Amino acid sequence: MRFSSGQRFSSVRSVVAALKGHRWIESDFSIREALHRYPALIFTVVAVLGILLDWATFRSLNTSLLIWGGIATASWLTSEIVGPRQARPVRLSAVTSGLAVLCLFACWHAFLEHRYRSATIGRLLQSEAIPVIVRGKLAERVTLRLSHHTRDAIATYNSELVVRVDSFRQHDRWSPCDGKVLVTTEGDHSGRLPGERLEVYGWLRAFDAPTNPGEPDLRIAYRRRGLHARMETKNADAIVRLQASTDWVHRSVASIANSGRESLLRHTDRETGSLALALILGQRELVDAEMRDALLTTGTAHLLSVSGMHLAILVLFVSWAIAGAGQRPISRLIIIVSLSAIYVAMTGGRPPVLRAAILIGVLMLAACFRRTSQPLNTLAFAAVLLLLKNPLNLFSTGVHLSFLAVVTLMLAGRSIASVGLDRQRQQNSQEQNFQQLVDEASPRWRRFGGVVFRFVFQMAWMSACVTAVSLPYVWSQFHLISLVSVLTNVLVWSGLMIALPAGVLVVIFEPIAPWLSELPGAGCQFALRYMSTVIRWSASIENGHVWLPSPNGFSVGSFYVVLMFTLVLKGPIARWVRLGWIAVWILVNVWLVTQVAPLPPTVLEATFVDVGHGTSVIVRSYDQTLQREGIWLYDCGRLGNQQMTSRPIDRALWSMGITSIDEVYLSHADSDHFNALPALLDRFAIGKIITPPRMLMGDGDLLARLRTAIDNAGVPVVEVHSDRRDPRWTLPGNVSVLHPPASRIEGNDNVNSLVLSIQHADTTLLLPGDLEPPGTQVLVNHPRPRPGGVMMAPHHGSLRMNADMVLAWARPGETIVSGGQRAGRPEVHDMLSQTGSGVYVTAQKGAIRVRLDQDGKTEIRSWLARPW
Repeated sequence: MRFSSGQRFSSVRSVVAALKGHRWIESDFSIREALHRYPALIFTVVAVLGILLDWATFRSLNTSLLIWGGIATASWLTSEIVGPRQARPVRLSAVTSGLAVLCLFACWHAFLEHRYRSATIGRLLQSEAIPVIVRGKLAERVTLRLSHHTRDAIATYNSELVVRVDSFRQHDRWSPCDGKVLVTTEGDHSGRLPGERLEVYGWLRAFDAPTNPGEPDLRIAYRRRGLHARMETKNADAIVRLQASTDWVHRSVASIANSGRESLLRHTDRETGSLALALILGQRELVDAEMRDALLTTGTAHLLSVSGMHLAILVLFVSWAIAGAGQRPISRLIIIVSLSAIYVAMTGGRPPVLRAAILIGVLMLAACFRRTSQPLNTLAFAAVLLLLKNPLNLFSTGVHLSFLAVVTLMLAGRSIASVGLDRQRQQNSQEQNFQQLVDEASPRWRRFGGVVFRFVFQMAWMSACVTAVSLPYVWSQFHLISLVSVLTNVLVWSGLMIALPAGVLVVIFEPIAPWLSELPGAGCQFALRYMSTVIRWSASIENGHVWLPSPNGFSVGSFYVVLMFTLVLKGPIARWVRLGWIAVWILVNVWLVTQVAPLPPTVLEATFVDVGHGTSVIVRSYDQTLQREGIWLYDCGRLGNQQMTSRPIDRALWSMGITSIDEVYLSHADSDHFNALPALLDRFAIGKIITPPRMLMGDGDLLARLRTAIDNAGVPVVEVHSDRRDPRWTLPGNVSVLHPPASRIEGNDNVNSLVLSIQHADTTLLLPGDLEPPGTQVLVNHPRPRPGGVMMAPHHGSLRMNADMVLAWARPGETIVSGGQRAGRPEVHDMLSQTGSGVYVTAQKGAIRVRLDQDGKTEIRSWLARPW
């Protein structure tokens, strides 16, 4: 049976009416009413759509202006042709207005994108870093980062300076140039103020693309900041001030931030000082990796990013003080708005703080003039201002989480189904009056306890709602599910309520009269110590968090689409549907992401992760002993990793769906071969650790930390050598230890590197660590492997490794170099290819994947040369 369009429309309306009449569907919910009630929200949605469309289709400014200008003009002409304004259909006017907004924001994005792409500094960039001298003005406050620290004290800093370039020197002649560069250098340069004119000597290069599977593209974040390139210089004298700053606004803001940093550090210790800077001033760069991981695993990482919550706490305390002083509403508005503006400036104008300041300003303005305000409209208005400031804020993870948390708190604070239910409101009012009478008849201690209990319960409820709603997005971005988030956030809330206002008072009073800052300084230190203790305790709870591969974007998007549609439900069914959907989504995706990427049982795969100067090889092969696929890791470290983090190794493992590792082989005691293991022990289930004899008995702080991490994880350590194969080793059947012997060779750790031979069909994969003479002579005394195999170049392709002897003995068909930029030099390639071997360098190719099939045929692919 066929239906006409009118009949089909009538049928749809009948279905909608029937659903709205159902007892589980919100009868007051109306799309038309929502459009009239939330105009700013609709405006924001259209603006976002315009930015997305231009971002996806941008080719040039002229093309974008032609397209969007044409659409806007055609829409206006259509509206005019239909008839005069009095007779114009309302829907047509709405569509015309929407298209105008869409085209306006699309053109704004196109203009900013054109300005960024047309910067002439991009013409200087080459495939490798080039020496250059540039001049320009310091555009932002200098950022300090922790370079190195020991257990006793912070040793050194690195500085990051954003310079707006106006000229560069080439062939002894200065030429005009424009663009923004990120200058990194050693030492503390925080004394330099925005607006200073500088001359910088250094190496200029483009920002690196992702070089490993699962690695995020940081170029997007740099692009959002308007940065075009990076300059590196180690010599502090390579940055010369040519002219003092004349930008008194930004100079004053930076001076306040620097003064605040020094004031807070005077009143805190090494552990709480970095937390105070992040919590109060948004200077989170000095927080070490251990505390960052603790904050992340406990769901309190938002403390590192000054957000609307921080500003709301300050406004709350100021409101109490103003109310106690009996100030008029207009005075309260001026004071709170001024405080918000100052705090936004102190924290660098971060989008979450700016959004909160706009929200507070609009709400205060509405209260002052006794006007009602719709929170969603106000939030949408803040979003529009952020998009006007920078359209690429649309792609910021911090902005996403900030707005997601605020919307969740709005919906959790009051049900969407309660609008217009006068009878229910009257019943609730009667119940509240009765409860008030009961409370007044109760003892004071019971009333106080009830207030505290209700406050804690409300905090727990709000925290649980935000955690549940944001979990898929947090999981997708940080590979983590925190199971102690709600508990930890409730416990640290009291410390935050003390530390934040006390810290702000320290920043204000210290420059005026240091003695005034003593009391708030002590309160800030006490509260921060309490928060740090709670966070570390929560992070140490067994099974309190789970590190997992991330769900894909489509799955995360579907979660929020379904959750959004559940908002039209009412009554107890709505809560159970949402809880059920969240639980089912989590269970299904945990199962999906933990499925290891399929590998044919007849194939051996070795992935050389690009870690710079260091080594990490992920080996996968069918293990006859285990009767399943075995997963091994040969070395895991990189040069300069003093904080012992595991990126990018863990992301490469997660991209394969790997959550457990059978064996980790450590070749020797150089830190660039083991310093990522402590973090990997926390993130992955590791069966055992295999080392050469007495490797872990060496001296040094990093080795001591490694031993502690292994003991805490309870992972057994097995020492192996080449003299004989001990049945207790339970190594895979195709793995042989070629070096070192049971009695260590006289020399350094490199001489005694663990050398593995992995046999697959008729092909050999050799992993020699940092082997160098005289260990090389001992190795070549072993029987020669079949020619044409794959060998990892010893010592990252060092020219000191006695290449002639090793290559003549191994006769590899392909050689993989796991190393940094120095490994890509032509002389290294010439040395390793002298026997006809192909040479692949991770610094040039990114991650390198080697596959050996059942016939011994070798396939090599690199991450930067698709397909992977």
